[in-house]
Amino acid sequence: QFGGSCNPVGGTGGFLQGGSHSLLSSWKGLGVDQVLEYDVVTEDGQRKIVSPCQNSDLFYALSGGVGGTYDVVVSVVLRIFRSPHIIGTLLSIEASNETLYVTLIRDLVRFLPKLADGDWTTAFIPSFYKAYKLALTPSDPTGYNMLLGSSLIPDTVVRNRQNDLIQLFLQMKRLSVKATSLLINHVAG
Repeated sequence: QFGGSCNPVGGTGGFLQGGSHSLLSSWKGLGVDQVLEYDVVTEDGQRKIVSPCQNSDLFYALSGGVGGTYDVVVSVVLRIFRSPHIIGTLLSIEASNETLYVTLIRDLVRFLPKLADGDWTTAFIPSFYKAYKLALTPSDPTGYNMLLGSSLIPDTVVRNRQNDLIQLFLQMKRLSVKATSLLINHVAG
C-alpha cells in the first residue's frame, strides 16, 4: 500500500512525511524507510536534490526527523520490492449481546500472537460512525463516511498484556453513544 487512504493524501508528501505506516509495514518497514532521494523546492524557491549524501540534514528532516513542513516535495525516488502474494480479510464486529462481544474480543486478542507468528499484519480500526451520525445532520456523501481512530499496538502488548488490550477494546465500546463497530484488517504475504 502506497499513499494515504484519503485521496488528498499524496504519496510523495502527506503519506511519507505523515508517518507512512501501512498494513505492509511489518514486511519492509515504513514507507519513509524506502526513500532514497527527494526532489524538493525549498522555502526560498530553490530546487534541491535531497539524499543521505546530499543535503543530508534536510533528508533527515523530511524522512521523519521532525515535522514535514520544510519544503514542497516535487518527486521522490523509492526503493522498490517485488510484490508479495497477499491475502487480506476485513472483519466488522458488531454484537448486540455484551457477553458475546466480550467473549469474541477476548478470544480474538488471544489469537493475535498466532497471527503475528504467521507473518500476518493486523490492524484494528474502531469506527465511531454511528456516534457521528447521531451528532451531525446527514449529507449527500459521494463515498462511505466513517470516523476512524487508529493506533499501532506493539507486539509486546499483544503478547504480554492481552488482558489490558481486551479491556481497551471493551472500554471503547462502552464509551460509544451506540454500538461501536470494530473493523479488523489482516494482511499476510
